[in-house]
Amino acid sequence: MALSNKWVYLAVISIGTFIVTLDGGMVGLTYPALVDAFNSESSDVIWVSICYWVTAVGLMHTLGWMGDVAGRKLIYILGLIVLTIGIIFSSISPNLLWIIISRVGQGIGAAMILSNLNAYITDIFPANERGKALGISGSIVGFGLTLGPILGGILLEIAGWRALFYSRIPLGIIAAVLSYLILPKDRVKSLSHFIDIKGVIVLFVCFSSILIAVNQFGKNGIASSQVIISTIIFIIFLPLVIWSERKSVRPIIDASLLRNRNYSFGILSLLLHYLAHGSVLLAAPFLLLTAMGYEPVKAGVMMAAFSAPRICLAPFAGRASDRFGPRYLLVLGNIMLVIGLILVSQAEAGYGEIFIWLGMLSCGIGASLFEPVVTSAIMGSVPKTRLGTASASVGVGRQVAFAIGLTVAGAVYAFQKMKYSLNTDWVENIIEISALSDTLFLGALIAVLAVVSSSVLSNTSKL
Repeated sequence: MALSNKWVYLAVISIGTFIVTLDGGMVGLTYPALVDAFNSESSDVIWVSICYWVTAVGLMHTLGWMGDVAGRKLIYILGLIVLTIGIIFSSISPNLLWIIISRVGQGIGAAMILSNLNAYITDIFPANERGKALGISGSIVGFGLTLGPILGGILLEIAGWRALFYSRIPLGIIAAVLSYLILPKDRVKSLSHFIDIKGVIVLFVCFSSILIAVNQFGKNGIASSQVIISTIIFIIFLPLVIWSERKSVRPIIDASLLRNRNYSFGILSLLLHYLAHGSVLLAAPFLLLTAMGYEPVKAGVMMAAFSAPRICLAPFAGRASDRFGPRYLLVLGNIMLVIGLILVSQAEAGYGEIFIWLGMLSCGIGASLFEPVVTSAIMGSVPKTRLGTASASVGVGRQVAFAIGLTVAGAVYAFQKMKYSLNTDWVENIIEISALSDTLFLGALIAVLAVVSSSVLSNTSKL
């Protein structure tokens, strides 16, 4: 394979990465507009995001398995097509239900893309360039996360909520056409394996139910009927997943991969890292806008300090892991996250701005050093026939940890705020800051555990 070809392939794949990454930053901005446009409640509109991620997470392992079996190029291109069709239907939706259904389609497309994205990159690049390539992919993610809210705000202001969907249609078409014309065909080695429909169903229901339970617990509390029903469904279907996977000739979730230290501790480190993210993602908006009273523009710029470092540092981190191995960068990244969370937690009314700036930047640097390197370590620890499974594990682990991290952070924040309100005579913003500080400190403790788990990984990039 010519050297230049690999980077052309990466450039083409990165368009798909960019489209999916834009979604998180843009779609959330449509909530108020959708409430007004369709005379809906915010509790209904939030399903525009819930159904998207529930579908994506629930199907990601299955579609990663299909990429390994049927060929990654086929599944990846189909993902771009399905995602683009879903975006088209969202942009012309006459009612909220139509949008929610089209978002399910987008979730299927996103699962096809995300479950095969890292697998494709790992398959194309040799071990000594894998980290660099995944780092560049991480840079695209950082660019999308940073640009999404900014571009979304501009489009919402000048063209309305539909523009946040139809503006991505040309990108989807271009990505699908270029992927078909340019990406290399991968050899299919496992056509004798057929997908276990029962296994797919129980796996989807299991992942979906726990994600809905966690999401609704954060919004409505443990007594919510949605939380209780979803939890019961999860408890029922989890043994069915284990039974189904043990019977399968080629299981969708391969438990044998956990015997590899870099895979098992890489997944554990990833989960802990993104759990810690939950505290800053929940606490920062309340701290900046409510407790500190900053203007939205200033708060947005400070929040961007969390995602912007990925643009520059992710490729550097990936390249360094190729040369020096993953362990030290993973440990350093999580230490920077710990420092950042502690700094932000020290902010006080009137003179905490410098702590927030430095803390958000430190968190962003930590994420930039950690994320492409842990992905490279995980992807490099499995055989090529299981790259789709590993890629899906990265995507599912990230989203589930985000959801649980946000929920735990929200519960700690609410509890501490109530405790300070009952037991002190502090003014409101001091109570707010103190509760948020405790939430951030919990995130720092979780990040310390991520430091420990990262130190266990084998310090080699050739596994």
